[in-house]
Amino acid sequence: MGSDAHGRVAAASDAGSAGSAEGARPASRNELICLALIVALATAIRLVQGVSASLFGDELWTYVGATHGDLSGVLDWVRSDEEITPPLFTALAWASAKLGDPTVLIRLPSMVAGIALIPTIFEIGRRTLGPRVGLLAALLATLNPFLIWYSVEARAYSLVLLLVTLSTLSLLIAVERREARWWVAYAAFTCAAMYTHYTALYVLFAQLVWVALLERSALKAAIIANACAVVAFLPWLPGFMEDLDSPTRGIIGVIAPFSFENFLGFTASAAFGHQSTFRGFWGTGGAVLLASGFVLAAVALAQRYRQTRRLGLLEEPQRRHLVLFAMLALAAPLGVALASIVGDDMFAPRNLITSATGFALVAAAVLASGAKPLRWIAAGIVVAMLCVGAVRTFDAQWQRPQFKEMARYLDENAEPGDVVVSVPGIGYLAPPGDGPLVPPTQSISIYSDSPHAWFYSVSPDSAAEILDASADAPIFLAGDPYSVGIARAALGLEDVLPISQTDFVGLVPMTIQEYEPRQPR
Repeated sequence: MGSDAHGRVAAASDAGSAGSAEGARPASRNELICLALIVALATAIRLVQGVSASLFGDELWTYVGATHGDLSGVLDWVRSDEEITPPLFTALAWASAKLGDPTVLIRLPSMVAGIALIPTIFEIGRRTLGPRVGLLAALLATLNPFLIWYSVEARAYSLVLLLVTLSTLSLLIAVERREARWWVAYAAFTCAAMYTHYTALYVLFAQLVWVALLERSALKAAIIANACAVVAFLPWLPGFMEDLDSPTRGIIGVIAPFSFENFLGFTASAAFGHQSTFRGFWGTGGAVLLASGFVLAAVALAQRYRQTRRLGLLEEPQRRHLVLFAMLALAAPLGVALASIVGDDMFAPRNLITSATGFALVAAAVLASGAKPLRWIAAGIVVAMLCVGAVRTFDAQWQRPQFKEMARYLDENAEPGDVVVSVPGIGYLAPPGDGPLVPPTQSISIYSDSPHAWFYSVSPDSAAEILDASADAPIFLAGDPYSVGIARAALGLEDVLPISQTDFVGLVPMTIQEYEPRQPR
């Protein structure tokens, strides 16, 4: 009898913090204060990194597109082979760039989306599984190094995650209230997500499957809402078909061919890792500690089941919501994996980002639902590790390359007419001749205030031109060590010692080497 009474008390205690089909009670004052503190932390992290970090890699495509004249020019850029995503993010980046320095402000849509994601996740968790799960999920998303990176990435990933999360929230409220305005909101966010990034499709499809399986009375309205979203997306259909034939679609397969090992590693990175690598970011010890938190949470769940013979979050309607979140967490990894098997390889961590909300909610539910005090110890371990990870994202070695600092160094140490060979990334060497520049080759020059003699390739033709220009001017080779080595060989400088060499720490290490003029001034 004592054991049964204890079980009933524990179940009742947790039921008080769980959501319900009626959307649960409004958030309390203390819960809103906690949420405000979490949002403030997320804002501080994302603003500091977004303002200070240099544009890197694919962000330079956004920079060129967003500074491509008027809005019609931006749309022409997005329709070209230079860009294979829908137009919404680039259009917002173009509008943001009008407010000031485009090298900073094209990140504004991503930063705003990354911050707005946090209260949206809280609201989903609060309405369905209770405020405790909602707050914990919001905190996990705030500290997640993967989401921190993409919240300051001038690409569509942070925005599409926010939009599919808003689509999920609108769907849940529409299913609950059956009001037309929420079905309209669901359709609008669904369509906006598809206008932002094609990988939204996997999570949006999972939402509809969930309705078909577990909320069949709302299926007709959900189908109508999705049909409206499809009709609204039709104007972009020709652009979508062109993107399917883009010659750049095979790049991921060259860099990281799809494999079972990459499936596991990249999914772990998208869940609670870093955009580059999970094990490399956490190390073996960090990965074991992070995993131990979830193992302990599983033990706490088993202990609670022994005490109560049931799990609160597996009762109706919480069970249906937990199923939805699990489906959202699996949607992108499984969908992108299937697409990679039948077509071009697309399996990269960034393409899994639309499942991040599902990851956060499922993780928070697991951590918060076991027996006390083990569940708090488990949650404490995971949150502590993510705090360490969030702090590590400020370390130079996990930051984007220091292109701003490299440009500042060149402006301070090179004369306006000195030769600068800028090769800032493997695979981003500019084409020979008069072909258009690949945007990332401008990673350094866009931050320079001095009219140096810039060169962006090391082909035989450009090498001769560089050597002519450096007859009485020094040469500065700037880029990653491998590309600088290629440039040295092309210019016949393998056996020549540089006057100076300055190295820059970053996710991709960079260096600047200075060589004397071929003829003294």
